[in-house]
Amino acid sequence: MTGIQMKRRASLFAVIAVAAMIFVFSAQEGEDSSRLSQGVTEWVLGAVVPGYGAMSLPQKLRYLKLAGFWVRKAAHFSEYALLGATLLIHLRYAMAGRRYRAMALWSWLIATLYACTDELHQMFVGGRGPAIRDVLIDSAGALAGAWVGVAAILLWHSVRRRRAESREGNDGR
Repeated sequence: MTGIQMKRRASLFAVIAVAAMIFVFSAQEGEDSSRLSQGVTEWVLGAVVPGYGAMSLPQKLRYLKLAGFWVRKAAHFSEYALLGATLLIHLRYAMAGRRYRAMALWSWLIATLYACTDELHQMFVGGRGPAIRDVLIDSAGALAGAWVGVAAILLWHSVRRRRAESREGNDGR
């Protein structure tokens, strides 16, 4: 097996692992998902809001209600950004020779289609339901992840090129 084939398989495994993680989170019953979100939100508030731990219950509930929405949406954005980035890396090996713009577009489209199927999946999970807003947030995350992936690849190429030029310059003395 060549190095490219190994990279293609490893990157496909990463895509599948991220998609599976998203599926598992979406398969959580509404109550379990809310409990997880609340725990993360409380941790964030404890780290960001001075004196949060000493606040009265009504004050904490106000913060939880406001911040909980943003933490859940940030989770949607982040998990799909990760999917978009892993898809881009996989497509880099699967679509060798193509422009990164095309790879980013395909990564975004595939992740957005997955977001649509993920919302359909939630129709069959107790206490959950589909939301177009979530698909839009997921899609934005996937687009951001794909473009961050493009930027990382271009930066990697730039660093490698500079190192090679530096070695050539040192060898030619």
